[in-house]
Amino acid sequence: MSREDIREENIREEVVKEEEIVKETWGTMSVWKKLEYLWMYYKSWLFAAVILVGLICLGVTMYKGMHTKVLLNAVVIGGDSQKAQWLEESFAAYAGIGEKDGEVRVRANIPDDKGGATSKTALTTLMGADAVDVLVCSESVFEEYADQDGFLDMETLLDENGAGYSGTLSAYGVLLDSGNILEQEAMTSYDKIYVAVPVNSQNPETAAKFIEYLGGGADCMEDDTEDGN
Repeated sequence: MSREDIREENIREEVVKEEEIVKETWGTMSVWKKLEYLWMYYKSWLFAAVILVGLICLGVTMYKGMHTKVLLNAVVIGGDSQKAQWLEESFAAYAGIGEKDGEVRVRANIPDDKGGATSKTALTTLMGADAVDVLVCSESVFEEYADQDGFLDMETLLDENGAGYSGTLSAYGVLLDSGNILEQEAMTSYDKIYVAVPVNSQNPETAAKFIEYLGGGADCMEDDTEDGN
């Protein structure tokens, strides 16, 4: 037997002996000792397991994303991200959108930095990816994109979809009246709240309904409910 064979045999014997010792003392080991042992001898397997779980989660998320119908992508510049889910659920209820119909997504994490690089880059990227169906923003942001003909003709959009509005109508958007749902919920930090629909909006009909809702649709829905009672 060569030296190398003898060395491998000795290593195997040491490993077997250590495993036998661990088996005998496992029940009396403290939790910390058990964790220390597992980490020392099985950390590569633990890393592999963590990576595998991460890949599975990523795969599930991607699958859901590919098979989920998005009915509206709304972006609220300078919005309160903690109230985004509430806004999603409130509008879905107003529009009669159920879970089986699809999703309403409100993104409110783009800061209102007065047209700074951060908000401009984020918004331009989303609009370029056709991921903005309706935009809620300040006057400065609205005017910047309106000057570039980046929005649909608002009057035509609302008329074609039979949607109402509460505010001042311009060629490319609506300046919401005071008392609108966003103001009531302190959803934005600016006084003049504009709503517009990008030219590449994938869901203009739902966007028109959202504009109607923002102007007081939620209040109208509550009034109808009270009348029904």
